[in-house]
Amino acid sequence: MNDEIVNRIAAANELAVKKQFEKLKYSVDRLDRKKEKRARPDFLVSRSGRPQILCEVKTILSAGYLHNKGVHVSTLDENLGKFEIPIDLKNIDDCLSDAVHQRAILVEDCPQFKRLPLLVALFFDPFADFLHCYPRVFNEDVSGILTIETDVARTKAFAKLSRNEQERLLRTGQAASLPPHSKDFALVRNKAARRKVPKDFQIQCITERYDESL
Repeated sequence: MNDEIVNRIAAANELAVKKQFEKLKYSVDRLDRKKEKRARPDFLVSRSGRPQILCEVKTILSAGYLHNKGVHVSTLDENLGKFEIPIDLKNIDDCLSDAVHQRAILVEDCPQFKRLPLLVALFFDPFADFLHCYPRVFNEDVSGILTIETDVARTKAFAKLSRNEQERLLRTGQAASLPPHSKDFALVRNKAARRKVPKDFQIQCITERYDESL
C-alpha cells in the first residue's frame, strides 16, 4: 500500500472527526502536534471552555495479510482477487492499545487530563470493518469507540416505506419526503470503562445500531 495515500486518507479522517465535533458545538484542539516530542492523542474536545473528552483517530486499511495470495486484504491493493476474509479483531485491539499508550504519556506530562474519558474514532477499509463483532467490554481505559455514520435517519425512513414507494423513489430520484442527508457519530460504549462518556455527548450520538448487534 502506498504510504502517501494511506497518510492522506488518515489525515482526511482526522479532519472529518474534528468537523463532526465542531458541528455539535464542541471546540477541538490538536494535542498531537509536530513540536511535541512525546506521543499524544489527536484531540482535546471541550465545551464552554471546559475540557470533556480526549479523542484519538485511527484508520484501518487492511484486514490482514494472506500468505497464499501475497497481498494485504484491502481495497487499496492493486492485485485484489477473490477470497474469503476471516474475522480478525487484532487490528482493533492494536488501535485501542496504542491510543491508551498515547493517553498514558499525555497524563504523565499533563496530569490535569487524568479524569477525561478517551474515545477512539475508527475508520475502516470495507474489508477490515469487524466492529459489529467486537466485544462491548474492552480496554478499560477506552471509554468508547466512535465511527461516523451517513444518512442513518434517511435510511430508516426509506426502510419504513412500502416496496412500491421505495421503487418509485429509486426510479425517479425524487426523495424530498425523506430526511436530508446527514452524518452522525455512532458510539460503541465500553461497559467496563473506568471513565464514562459525558451524557451530553452520548445523547448526540447514535448508539442503538451497535447496542442491538450484541
